[in-house]
Amino acid sequence: MRIGVVGAGLAGLACASILHRHHDVVVLEARDRVGGRTWSTALPNGVVVERGGEWIEAEQQTTRRFCADLGLPLAPHGIRFHRRRVDGTVPTIEELEHTLAEVAGQIPEDDTTVTAAFVAALGERYGGDPAFLRIATSAAGDPHSASARFHVARADGARIDAAARVVGGNQRIAEALAVGLGDRVRLRTPVDGVAIDGGHVVLTTDRESLVVDRAVVAVPLALLDDLAWEPGFPDPWQTGLEGLATGTAVKLSVPTTNRARPDGVQHPRFAWWAWNSLDPAGDAGARAVTCFGGGAGAREWLAVADGPETWLTALGALRPDLDLVGEQALLTDWETDPWSRGGYSYVLAGRSPDAARLLQHAAGPLALAGEFTAGPHSGTMEGALRSGIRAAAAITR
Repeated sequence: MRIGVVGAGLAGLACASILHRHHDVVVLEARDRVGGRTWSTALPNGVVVERGGEWIEAEQQTTRRFCADLGLPLAPHGIRFHRRRVDGTVPTIEELEHTLAEVAGQIPEDDTTVTAAFVAALGERYGGDPAFLRIATSAAGDPHSASARFHVARADGARIDAAARVVGGNQRIAEALAVGLGDRVRLRTPVDGVAIDGGHVVLTTDRESLVVDRAVVAVPLALLDDLAWEPGFPDPWQTGLEGLATGTAVKLSVPTTNRARPDGVQHPRFAWWAWNSLDPAGDAGARAVTCFGGGAGAREWLAVADGPETWLTALGALRPDLDLVGEQALLTDWETDPWSRGGYSYVLAGRSPDAARLLQHAAGPLALAGEFTAGPHSGTMEGALRSGIRAAAAITR
């Protein structure tokens, strides 16, 4: 059976790496590289930073298993992802758990927004609360519309600060999977149409119409509407997409001349934070700092559209312990990337808990993959890999 996979991010490559063992597989990728929103780059001083997916959490065993199978060593970040320093203070686990329990108690059965739940629990002081700031930043969406039921539960379930990353960059996962697929991966080949024609699927590019028996579409959520679907986008999937939105994600990575103690510091008013991790050897802090801004409000306040200058000034105030090499700053704005047009997905208030299941079933000869289909694991590299495994099984049933 010939199977086409649209997209060579983690989801598409994980799917193809399973399928090619027993089927004829071709992977069509719009970019000139593999990895999608997993993208690693070396700064001028040699420190490798992540322009996209960064965190491999302690409980994300699918990602860790892929790394082990591919021979990719992991190194600890050495910082507190969940207990970020705010205004010079690091909240205790007990304090965070107490706050999240109070907030969870304010979420009605039919859900509410993240902001509404925190206001109900904490009153007007909610905006400076460390738990709220972390959720608002990491959700990468608007807390005034994001689901409290989903995002507060996710924060409450993440209590172990033992995040890691691949030595040499997380993009190595995608690159290693692509090596195993060889010339089955075609770069610079964007697909603009997906059509069911009799018992086959026709994938249209600007160079050809590729006829396959089955197809897995593994493109970001924001790009689904760009494809011409014939005879139309499957109704169950359309229902499954209700209550999902694409968040705004921006990152800034800056070399430093010093090796400061690894630390993660959250801005006390806006949805962005900065961290400097351990050197992969584990001896001292790496000579670089990375920032992440989540949501349109943070992107606007940081004036990302005008370049890195505003963010660099704010970073200098937030992390005075770091000697920044500002002229070598690397700014990544996923909003302007034509093959993502935003960050990862987030869940809107009121979305049915069962909606994700509708995205996980094949629709005739078609299946969907991607972090946005991964339910509780959405928005993560773990979710992308899990979705690829699931799609491979769904399309061959």
